[in-house]
Amino acid sequence: MAFFQSCRKPEEDLGLELLPGAPLGLASDTTEVEAFTFVDSAVQTSGLSRSLVGSYVDPDFGLLKASLVAQLRLTANSIGQGQDNSGLVADSIVLALAFETPNTHYGNLDPQHFVVQELSAGLSIDSVYRSDRQPTVLEEDLVALHGGEITPNPFVNAFVGDDTLGPQVRIPLKLSLAERFLDAFGTSDLSDNTSFLEFFKGIKVSVSNGAQQPYQGGILHINTIGTGTKVTVYYHDELNQPELGRTFDLLISTGSVRYNAIERDRSLAVNPGLAQALADPDGEQPTVFLQTLGGYRTAVRFPELLALAGQDRIVSKAELIVPLNGSFYPYYAPPPTILLFRDNNGADAFLPDQLAGVTGIGGDFSVSEKVYRFNITRYVQQVMNGTLPDDGIMLVAGSSGVSANRAVICGPDHPSTPMRLLLTFTTY
Repeated sequence: MAFFQSCRKPEEDLGLELLPGAPLGLASDTTEVEAFTFVDSAVQTSGLSRSLVGSYVDPDFGLLKASLVAQLRLTANSIGQGQDNSGLVADSIVLALAFETPNTHYGNLDPQHFVVQELSAGLSIDSVYRSDRQPTVLEEDLVALHGGEITPNPFVNAFVGDDTLGPQVRIPLKLSLAERFLDAFGTSDLSDNTSFLEFFKGIKVSVSNGAQQPYQGGILHINTIGTGTKVTVYYHDELNQPELGRTFDLLISTGSVRYNAIERDRSLAVNPGLAQALADPDGEQPTVFLQTLGGYRTAVRFPELLALAGQDRIVSKAELIVPLNGSFYPYYAPPPTILLFRDNNGADAFLPDQLAGVTGIGGDFSVSEKVYRFNITRYVQQVMNGTLPDDGIMLVAGSSGVSANRAVICGPDHPSTPMRLLLTFTTY
């Protein structure tokens, strides 16, 4: 009775042909698996929970560079209205990029050269922005002279005056930008956010690191859903309490249209595996590749499933086993979760095994085994029944829009730990 309950399927007529008392048995087998790597399409990076800034060079994947494109927004309306602004003097202006905690970065914390540019075209709240969307910007770098070279440290709080702030990257900007904002005090440009976004459309925060060696650099995880990521103008009023330091904040937060623009250069990879896999998808595949942010996916096919249909047996369990290829550099950890999809007229569709939730199918990385495991029993049975097309599935790195994770995994032709589909049949 316990066995029958554990094998119950949503198909109501599955197994009805069995007679009471019919002898049952279990038989295990593996079936042929084919896999190949292909370039992913651009993924949505707008309006998500995390923003990314930085670049690094991966020996298997080459260069990955992430830039933050975002609106700045007022914290109040009618800034400077009804007051004498003739004595306002800019002291400094700083862009603060608050780290997301505790997951602060991917890669190493080497020095990076930050660049900030003004957008020349506005962003729309009604648009979906994807990873391949590069904004139009003005040429000038708004970072103060010699202020762009910064070593990020997400483990130390920032101190500004008597205030203790959370860990952040603080980028000094040109004083001319602060003066431009102060000159707008009391004008219609600072009357509300609609007017301000016509006056100043937003910024692109990127890095210009020059030639980087493998394992050099990293992607910083920036919190843009709180109030810590912002531009702050520090100023005083020479005509009214000149000794009093004042501030004016422009936030990048949930109200801001924001997205990540991604660039990659596969030619900088030291290892040839990815280039070879892309060049010959029909050849042997000892390794296959996954990368987030519109990087790479892996297609998996099971060409023998239909031949296994019938034969007086039904599938009681189908487990796809996906081993990681060897060890990994500790700062380039593989994705905590890999997702499975099938193609539905060009769109990603869940497998029937995910009806109980996206994680019911498995796919979490086992650190001890260095393997991902998936229960795709319903999918395999429905392919064998003809309910689903025999088109195969796709492996996709989880958190693809907010993470720089990547993985080199064993393909079906790996000599020692191949990707495999383990089938357990109930025979009758």
